[in-house]
Amino acid sequence: MITNGAAIMPTKRKNPHPHVDWRDGRPRFSPAKTLRALGYVAQDLKHADGRWFSRGEAVDWSVDFCRKLAADRHNAKRSAVAARTAPKKIAPTYPLGRLFEDWYRSPKFGGIGAPASAAAEGEKLKGGARKPIGGKIYTANTIRDFKQKARVIESHDPDLWASEVDALDRVICYGLYEDLWQTRGLATARGAMATLSAAISWGLNRGKFKRLKTNPALGLGMATPEPRVRFASRAELETLVAVADHMGRPELGDMFTLAVWTGQRQADRLELVDRGLVNGRRVFRQAKTGAVVAIKEPPELARRLKAAQERRQAAGIVSPHVILNEQTWQPFGAWPYRRMFRIVQEQAVKGVVDENGRQIIAPCPTLEGFWEMDFRDTAVVWMALAGATIPEITSVTGHSLASATQVLKHYLARHPEMADNAIGKMMSWYDDGGETETGL
Repeated sequence: MITNGAAIMPTKRKNPHPHVDWRDGRPRFSPAKTLRALGYVAQDLKHADGRWFSRGEAVDWSVDFCRKLAADRHNAKRSAVAARTAPKKIAPTYPLGRLFEDWYRSPKFGGIGAPASAAAEGEKLKGGARKPIGGKIYTANTIRDFKQKARVIESHDPDLWASEVDALDRVICYGLYEDLWQTRGLATARGAMATLSAAISWGLNRGKFKRLKTNPALGLGMATPEPRVRFASRAELETLVAVADHMGRPELGDMFTLAVWTGQRQADRLELVDRGLVNGRRVFRQAKTGAVVAIKEPPELARRLKAAQERRQAAGIVSPHVILNEQTWQPFGAWPYRRMFRIVQEQAVKGVVDENGRQIIAPCPTLEGFWEMDFRDTAVVWMALAGATIPEITSVTGHSLASATQVLKHYLARHPEMADNAIGKMMSWYDDGGETETGL
C-alpha cells in the first residue's frame, strides 16, 4: 500500500491463540525457542482418547498455558529481586493456585503442555495419546467438575488462592468449609473441599510442599446433605412416555422405559449397545466401559425395542446402539438429550390437547420438578416394592449396597404396602411358633 508516495508495510496480525498453531484445522502446541530452551516440546493438542481439541478447547488451553507462563515469570522476577536485596536466599512460594495448575497438568488430567522432563515422570506418549502409569485418566466430565469447584474456591477467597499451601492448616480449611456452606450451600461446600483435598493429596504424593506433611482438608467431619429421593408413579411414567410418543419422539419414550427397567445411569444409557438375547436375557454392553448388563427382558421394554428396530429398518439404519436420536440417526449427546427431556417433562405437566381443545393426554402436575436422574431411583423403588432384595436390585442397577439402601430407607419405611408385608410376615412367623431364643 502507498500513501503520499510512501510505502506502508502491512502490519503482521498477532496470533490470537499464543503458542498454538493451526495446521489443516488442527491445533498444535508450538513453543518458541525460549520455551524449548526450558524443556518444552512441540506436540499435537489431543485428548487422551486421541480426539483433537476443538477450537474452544484449544483457546482454553492457550489461556491456561499463558497464565502458567506469566506466573512462572512473575515468581522468577520476585526471586531475582530477593536475591539482590536479601542476604539470604528466599525459597520460592508455592501458592494454592499453582498447586491446582500443576495438578491439572498431571497424567490423570492428560498432562498436555507439560515440559518434557515433567511429562516423562508420569506418562508415555503412544500413538499420539497420553497413557497414564498407575491409574486411569479422569473423564472429561470429572475434569470439568474439578475445575468448576476449584473456581468456587478461587472466586470466594482470592487471598487464600494466592497464599502458600504450606500455610494451610485444619482451622483454615474448616473455616473455608463453613464460609462456603453459608454463602454457596452445603453441597457446593462439600464438593469444593473434596476437590481441595484431592489436589493437596496429589501435591503431598509429589513432594510439592516444604512443611505440609498431612492433608488439612481431609476428615473435616462435614455435614451430609439430605439425599434427594424421588421416584415416578406408574401414571407419571406412562404420561411421560405418551407425551414423547405424541411429540413424534418415540426414542425418548424408549429411553424413559429403558431407564426404569434397567436402572442404568443416564450417561450409560446413552452409550448402551444391544448384544441381543442370550439364554433368555437381554444383554447390553456399555460402549465406553465395556461393562455388561444382562437382564430378563420385560415385555414393556421388549415392545419398545422391537418398535424402535422396525423404525430403523424402515429408515435403512443399522446401529448397535440401543437409543438413537431419530432426527439424526446418531447417538444422543448428553446436552441435546437433557434439553429434550425437559421439553417432554414440561409438556407432561400441562397435558396435551388437540386443535379443537379436546384433552388428549391429561395434565400430570406431580411431574413438576421431576428430574431425569429420578428414573434410576424409580427402578430401585419399584423393584423393592415387587419384593426384590437389595443385592438383587444392585445386580441390575449397578448401585452399591450402601447407595441402594440410602434410596430405600427414605421411602419404603413409610410405604403402607411394605409395612403391611412386614407385619404379615411377622404374624406368620408368630403363628408358626417362631422362636426368639437361639438355644446357643
